[in-house]
Amino acid sequence: MQVLTDKCQRMLKPAKNNQTFKLTDRVFGEFQKVTLANTGIHLDDTKRAMITSRFSRRLRELGMDSFDQYLACIRDTKHPEYAEFVDTITTNLTYFFREPHHFEKLREHILPRLQAITSTADPIRIWSAGCSSGQEPYSIAITALNEACAGHRKVKILCTDIDSKMLRQTEHGSYRSAELRGLSDHDKNLWFSKRPDGTVRANPNVRELIFCRYLNLFDPWPIKPYLDVIFCRNVLIYFDIQRQEKLIRGMAKLQKPGATLILGHSETIANCGDVYRRSANTVYERI
Repeated sequence: MQVLTDKCQRMLKPAKNNQTFKLTDRVFGEFQKVTLANTGIHLDDTKRAMITSRFSRRLRELGMDSFDQYLACIRDTKHPEYAEFVDTITTNLTYFFREPHHFEKLREHILPRLQAITSTADPIRIWSAGCSSGQEPYSIAITALNEACAGHRKVKILCTDIDSKMLRQTEHGSYRSAELRGLSDHDKNLWFSKRPDGTVRANPNVRELIFCRYLNLFDPWPIKPYLDVIFCRNVLIYFDIQRQEKLIRGMAKLQKPGATLILGHSETIANCGDVYRRSANTVYERI
């Protein structure tokens, strides 16, 4: 753990094991403001129990005795604890080939169409926005590498997330057995190698398709146009309608007509029917 600033260090004292701290209305409101201002994520009232549970554990680890003390540290986005704060509020529920109809669409229609464009040798460029621990981009990579999608154009997958820990795992491509949900034995044996510690790691020919970058979606995007496919699944649900529209229109600027945007099962293109049209369930085509 990184060293705390002197101000925060002076506030620390041993905390009781398994102690749950009281989260007042005022402090929860401050958590909401800090989170919204710096990440765009809206913590609604239904997240209060989650915040209390997750951060009570964090306060115990730091030896703090109130949420006020923790709040004093994470108001400074340059403080080392701020990164821990963002990592903790980010929900990372993911598994291989989640929402399988998206990968069927990718395998059967999207990649064959892109591989059929013989007028260019440029790689097929795919962005996994909110890649979490990497199961989504590795599912994309496996789909692209399987024989049915072989072609002359290489595939490059940009993986971005606001959670630095998840990005490190994505870049390394290592998973415990409990994290392999959705991965068939065939794909595991073909594209991963067992390690002495019981984990598996994606083989080099899979990892070479993956490029990881830290990105807060509400900061400038250092991404070169044009992207053939964008996976932005179960990301928009964290934001209000205005921020959802801002993100979708930003993505539209990175895509040419005919390119593909894929959202999560509970997400829509909001008020952006002028830049995307529905081509399948939660799959959209750039107009």
